[in-house]
Amino acid sequence: MSVFDPRTLLLSLTTVALVTGLLLLISSRQNRDEPGLVYWGLANLVGAAGLILAGLRGITHDRLTIDLANALIVSAYALNWAGTRRFCHRPAPVWMIAAPALVWLALNQWPAFHLNASWRIVGVSLLSASACFAAATTLWNLRGERLVSRYPAVVWLILNGAMFLARVPLVLLSEAPDNTGVQASPAFTLILFAGLIHVTLITFLQISLTKDRAENRYRQAANTDMLTGAPNRRAFFDVAEPLVAAAARENRPACALIVDIDRFKTINDTLGHAAGDAVLVAVAGAIAAQLRPGDAFGRLGGEEFGCLLPDTDLLTATHIAEELRARIAALDLRYEGAVVRISASIGIAPTEATTDSLDRLLAEADAGLYQAKRAGRDRVVAMDVVFR
Repeated sequence: MSVFDPRTLLLSLTTVALVTGLLLLISSRQNRDEPGLVYWGLANLVGAAGLILAGLRGITHDRLTIDLANALIVSAYALNWAGTRRFCHRPAPVWMIAAPALVWLALNQWPAFHLNASWRIVGVSLLSASACFAAATTLWNLRGERLVSRYPAVVWLILNGAMFLARVPLVLLSEAPDNTGVQASPAFTLILFAGLIHVTLITFLQISLTKDRAENRYRQAANTDMLTGAPNRRAFFDVAEPLVAAAARENRPACALIVDIDRFKTINDTLGHAAGDAVLVAVAGAIAAQLRPGDAFGRLGGEEFGCLLPDTDLLTATHIAEELRARIAALDLRYEGAVVRISASIGIAPTEATTDSLDRLLAEADAGLYQAKRAGRDRVVAMDVVFR
C-alpha cells in the first residue's frame, strides 16, 4: 500500500489528530491557566471524529459521511480559532464555534450543492480558510508578550489558509468527481496530505506558544520582588547597568536615586511586620507612579529602593526626587485603625560625579542618603546640597 494512498493518508491523519488532541488535553491539565489548550485539544479530537466519518463514505449514509463529517472538520478549525482567542485572553463565544458548521449544514440542504463534490470542497475550503485567517489575525494582535513562536504560528496559519483558498480555482477548473469517486481523486489525496502537515505543525506551534509564555512567567517571577511586585535587585541591575554604560559612552546625563523609608524599624516594632509590609507596598507603588517611562526602578533590599533616570541632569532629577518625597509623605495609609505616617530620605548622584559605573553611582547616592538621614530625614540630598 502506497504511503500516498488515500486510505493510508486518512488513517495517518486520523491517528495524528487523535494523539495530538489527547496530548494537548493532557498538557492543559498541567497548565490550568491556559484554557486555549483545551480548545486546541478538542479541535483535534473533533477533526479526528470528522475524518473517521469521512472514511465511512460508501459504507453508511451520505448525511453522515458528507454533512456531519465536514461539519465536524470545519468545527475543528473554528475550535482552533477559539483556542487562539482564549490563549490571547479574548472571549470565545459558542456562536463563533458553531457558525461554520451551521453554515455548512445549511448549504447541504440545497440539493444542487449537496450533490456537487466540487462545490462541497469549495465550501469546506472557504470556511476553513476563514478560521485560519481569523486565528492568524488574533495571534498577530497579541503584541503585549514576547513569544518567539508567535510569528511562525501566524505565518503558518496564513499559509494554510492560502492553501485552502488555492484549492477553490483548482477544483472549479477541473472536472468534478462524482460522490463515489471523491476519495480516489488526486485533490482528496492532496487535501489529506496537507491536513497531516497542518495538524502536526500547528500542534507543535501551540505547545511551543504555551512553553514561551510559561518561560516568560518564570523569568518575570525570578525578576520580581514577591512582596511589592516591583523589580528586584537583580532585575534593577540588569536594566540600569546598560543605561549607565550608554550614558557614559554617549556622553549623556543620568542620575541615580536611592530611596529609604524613614524609621522603618520603628513601624515594624510598634505596629508589626504586616504593617511594615503594607508600607513597603505603598512606597513601591508611589515610586512606580512617579517615575517616567524608561526609568529603571527596583527594590534593593529591606526598606531601600533604587532608581536610575537616564537622559536626566541633576536639576531635573532633584525635582523628580522632591516630588517623589512629597508623594510618599502624602500617603494616607491606615493599618488596623491606626494612621501610619510615612516619610522617605532620598540620595541622588549624577553620572558626571562618578566613574560612571552603577555600583559607584549607587555608592554616591547612598552617601547622599545618609546625609539626608543625619539632616533630619524626609529630605533629598544631591551633591552635598540638602533640599527641604
